[in-house]
Formats: sequence, structure tokens, C-alpha cells
Amino acid sequence: MLNSIQSFFEKHILLTEDESEQSQEKNLHLATATLLFEMAHMDDHVDSREREAIQRLLASRFSIDDTVAAELLALGADESRQAICMQEFTRLLNENFSQAEKRDMVKMLWQVAMSDGVIDKYEDLFVRQIADLLYIPHKDFIQAKHDAAGD
Repeated sequence: MLNSIQSFFEKHILLTEDESEQSQEKNLHLATATLLFEMAHMDDHVDSREREAIQRLLASRFSIDDTVAAELLALGADESRQAICMQEFTRLLNENFSQAEKRDMVKMLWQVAMSDGVIDKYEDLFVRQIADLLYIPHKDFIQAKHDAAGD
């Protein structure tokens, strides 16, 4: 799987920074995709609306086309299945995202949760846990939910 991740980024994500910054950017893309997929999987069913929402969010967030976003989603799904906990991903986001970017991440999680028309209790719990791990104040957590509902 490591080779598939490496070849994906070499093929689609052309960065001009030095290699360590490229590696960090790749990890941020993958961490975001993994958390979004995990959100969709919280109710034990990932439907087409959730997949479409994730692809759209990834394409928008990272300025990539839909095909690349679909491949990134597939890598995130693989990573989610292998991950023991989500802390490794939230730690990476905490170290590299601004507070505004972390709030946007919570909003994206809400958008995925809302994309199938039902917010399952486990989805709600997952967003709360990730928001806590990202040190998002409760008022920002609530605002992200309202913003996601308005989109």
C-alpha cells in the first residue's frame, strides 16, 4: 500500500517545495481524506452521497480534479481501515493547520455527516471527538455545524 500512496502523490500532486515539505503535504492530504472517510463510515454504511461529498470536499480543499480526489479518497479509505485510532491524523493536523483550517476540517466532517440526510448518533459523537482532539472551542464546533447545514 505504501507504494500505491507514493505513486499517487508522484503522479498527481506536483509540489515545488523541498522533499520534507512535500512529504508533509502528502501526509496532510491523506490525513484529511482518512478522517472524512472515517466520518462517512461511522454509521457502518458509506453511500454514494457521502463518497460524492468527500470527493467534492477534497477537490475543493486541495485544488485537485475529481479523478485525483477519487483516488485520494480510496487511499484514505484504505488508511482508515488500517488505522488503530484517529489521533495520529489529528496530531498531524494540529501541528500543521491553523485554527481556521482546523475549524474548516470540522465543517467538512459535518458536511459529510449531513450529506446522506441523516446525522447518526455515532457521526455526531465522532465530530465531537475530532473537534476536541483539534482543540476547537465548543462555540466554533456549533458554528461549523450551522455553516455546514447552510451549504
